[in-house]
Amino acid sequence: MKRRNPISGLVSLAREISYFYSFFWKTPEEKKAIVFYAERKGHYPYFEGIINELMRKYNQPLSYVTSDPEDPILNTNEAKIMPFYLRALLPLFFSLVKCRVFVMTLTDLDKFYLKRSIHDVHYVYVFHSLASTHMGFRPGSYDHYDSLLCPGPQQLKEIRTYEEIHKLPRKQLVKAGYYRLEQLYDEYAHYKKESKPGVKGTVLIAPSWGDKNILESCGEQAIKVLLDANYYVIVRPHSETVKKHHELIESLRKTYGSNPNFALEVLSHSNEPLLKADVMISDYSGIAFSYAFGTERPVLFLDVQKKVKNPRYMELNIQPIELSLRSEIGTTLPPERLEEVPKAVAALIRDTPSYKKRISRLRDKYIYAFGKSSQIGAQHIMDVYNAINKQKF
Repeated sequence: MKRRNPISGLVSLAREISYFYSFFWKTPEEKKAIVFYAERKGHYPYFEGIINELMRKYNQPLSYVTSDPEDPILNTNEAKIMPFYLRALLPLFFSLVKCRVFVMTLTDLDKFYLKRSIHDVHYVYVFHSLASTHMGFRPGSYDHYDSLLCPGPQQLKEIRTYEEIHKLPRKQLVKAGYYRLEQLYDEYAHYKKESKPGVKGTVLIAPSWGDKNILESCGEQAIKVLLDANYYVIVRPHSETVKKHHELIESLRKTYGSNPNFALEVLSHSNEPLLKADVMISDYSGIAFSYAFGTERPVLFLDVQKKVKNPRYMELNIQPIELSLRSEIGTTLPPERLEEVPKAVAALIRDTPSYKKRISRLRDKYIYAFGKSSQIGAQHIMDVYNAINKQKF
């Protein structure tokens, strides 16, 4: 096991202390009235549309706190963004932060070590997935936010029902849409128009994380049958799988890394694999719906063990979208029939035109305000900000 260098640890802590001091004692109030927080550098794209709208339309400065020392935001040249790096000092920062609006895409606020501030702060949650809120997330994951920017009616209905069952105060649920989906849709339109065709028969394996996901339960076998059938295979593990199962990732690299028809995308935040793939293979990951709704192409679901973080999810009497839409945007196979995966992929590629029409209709039904999420999100944040300002003065 690689030991951590104590000197580098001290340097990192000193860096954090400098940022901490700068935020609380050097940053003007107007530049930290709205704060965004990202756990990793890959979270910025979820905020990008709203941030751009706040800066361009409202001329609003903001602070951006990241816990990733390699986050490019720390070197931004954008004058309206004040970047800060905090990790070890993050719990203290959370408890003391004094701002008008705090925007984040991390669930479980006030459940573990990241608590609501001792000051009166309005917390806005930006969804980082199109999955349902009640099966794949812990109970009460959204309880301590004041506003949720809901991507679609499914999530709004689930949150309202949960509030009613548990007699919770009603949060502000905004019909906001989903910027990451809009971004992928635009990129795919450009890709089809400008790019040369990729390798025909490209399959992207993009599972969720947690016990028994595709890579942990049957990943190597699925990759092998696809490669043996002459498909080009891209594997994109979830970041949590990369972090917690390094040996699995290295095994895939060692076994298939020399195969010209295999690509391993580790900790990549690019949409390029989604643009290239003719079919995605997934399990219960929200990325399956981003892929389908963004590119209008089908998904093959391997029916591995359900990803259940909330054992009481059935109390809502609402079927999670991860289950209800499977047959609408693709097809499902049990992992015991992996030998049939190449045939299922071929059928999905053949039927892509019919899926395109169906998926387009489903997107209209399950996604709010397609193409306008940034405007809606920024408007809500500014409405909250202005309302709080009126109360203060």
